[in-house]
Order: sequence, then structure tokens, then C-alpha cells
Amino acid sequence: MTATFGRVAVLGLGLMGGSLLHAVRHSGVEVVGYDIDADTASAAATAGFPVTPTAQEAVRGADLVILAMPLPDVPSAVRGLAASLARGAVLTDVGTLKRPVIPIMRELVPHARFVGGHPLAGTEESGWGAADPLLFRDAPWSLTLEADTDVDAWLSLAELVCDIGAKPVPTTAAEQDDAVARVIGLPHVLAQTLAVTGLNGGQLGLSLAAGSYTSGSRVARTRPDLVATWCDGNPALLAALDDVLAQLRDVRESLAENGSVLPLARAGYHARLNWEHRLFEPVELALDADTLRDHGRHGGWVTAVLRDDDGVRLLGMRPRSS
Repeated sequence: MTATFGRVAVLGLGLMGGSLLHAVRHSGVEVVGYDIDADTASAAATAGFPVTPTAQEAVRGADLVILAMPLPDVPSAVRGLAASLARGAVLTDVGTLKRPVIPIMRELVPHARFVGGHPLAGTEESGWGAADPLLFRDAPWSLTLEADTDVDAWLSLAELVCDIGAKPVPTTAAEQDDAVARVIGLPHVLAQTLAVTGLNGGQLGLSLAAGSYTSGSRVARTRPDLVATWCDGNPALLAALDDVLAQLRDVRESLAENGSVLPLARAGYHARLNWEHRLFEPVELALDADTLRDHGRHGGWVTAVLRDDDGVRLLGMRPRSS
């Protein structure tokens, strides 16, 4: 249990924020919530959580503030809470894209210590009713380390992320957005495309649809406006789509010439097994930003932030080199 933060404020109590409200309280830290939607706020309060009537009241006295609302709502939320945010408080968010958030924070709350965050733990469900205190168990959670990021703030947030069962991954905003274009944005675009293509094939195909169609199109059930916030404005998604389109063109040309999908099937099979069967090893990390960024860049994450009278030790895991 961490004592790094005395009071945490979670603004936005949907799937992510609601799950955080549960998880942070279970970690033993005082936590308070706020949501602009009266029904959501009422549901959280009825469940026994302290919920304030305004964002300013939630933020006042908090040494960590978590913004858990869609990216388009972040600028107005930050403007509204800026005057109530204590100087030196840690501020983080949970949105998918990180590059667009940094200039907002630098302009509107320069007195806060901002660390961009993104827990990769969502489901296709949304809202307070979908909140799950175990949502973040073993989930990767990117935490950005820019040139002006306060490393102590980063370590404190990483400690809390570890305490709620997730795996902090040090990265930069640019590298994070490039990566999630291929593992979040692209899968959602492909799922939507698969769902539409199946529908366009007629009712017979839909009646025959089984595991591959169901699994492949599952996240097409995600709220469309959320998908748009995860994809729009990320130029790295264009490169990912170009990659997919090139592979699809190749397999189409092969089939048109009485060829086979076998080369692509083999490549995909081995790529999936490579991901599933990666081996990892423990490592102790130096407490400097360059080391941490390099650790994340090569697939590593933090497992524990240990504090004692001698200082801070940082433990992690990384893929084995062979």
C-alpha cells in the first residue's frame, strides 16, 4: 500500500474513472470522485463513494488528480479546475492519445506536475455500470516521460499504478501514440470494417457467423464517439493502415492469380505466437529518465517502486534478448 498520495481526485466516472475510483480506494488511499453527469454521480454516491458537486471541490486538497474523460472534454475540464489545483500537485489523464494533451497542460496548468497516462484495460462496455475494481489487474499502463517531466512525480504515479495491479510502461507521448496506432486504433478500425463487411454479405452469412467473426468484430460494439477519439488526430494510424492495405493488396493479387493466402497465414501465425511466447527477466532500473524511456522502448515495464530509509529502488521486467 502506498502512502505517496494522501488524497486522489478522479474526474469522470465512466468505465475508466469508475474503475479507478474502486481500485484506488481498495489500495488504501483516500479518493473522491466527480462526474458532470448527475445520474452517474448519483450512482457512484449510492455505491458508497464520496462524490463532490463540483470538479473544483474534488480537486481542492488533492495531491493527485486523474482526468478520466474523453480527449475533447479535457481542455474545458482543465480550465475549470486550474485555479483549484494545488501548486506541485500531480496531474494525469487516462486517454489513448498523449501528444495532443501535453500542450494543453503546459498552457493551462503549468503549476502542476503532469504525467500523461494511458491504461490499456478497456472493454467494449462503458459507463459507471461497467466499472470494475479489477479492470487494471496485469494491464499495461503507459506513463509519459518527456524532457520536462518531473521524475519524482512519475515515480509516485508509477507506485500507485503498481499498487492497483497494473504495469507502468515508461515512454514518450510520441512513441506511445505511434505504438497504440497499431495495437488499439487499427484493431478498432478493422473490427468496424469486418462488422460492416459481414452485414453487407447478407443474412445467410450473419446466421453462419461463428467464432472468427465474433472475436474479430467484438470491439465494434464500442461507443463510436470513443473510437473516434482514439483514432482521429493520430498520424501514426495512417502508416498502420498503409501497412495493412499493402498486405491485403498482395494477398488479393495472389488470389486473383490462383495463388494462396498461405504466406500471409504463416506470417500472421508466427507473429501471434511470437507475441504470446515472449520470455521476460527481472531487472533493477536506474532512476533516470533516459534509462526508463529505453526500458519501455524495448518492451519493459515497472513491477515495484520500493521506498525505505536508503532511498528508492525501482524493479521491472523486460523481454529476454535471446
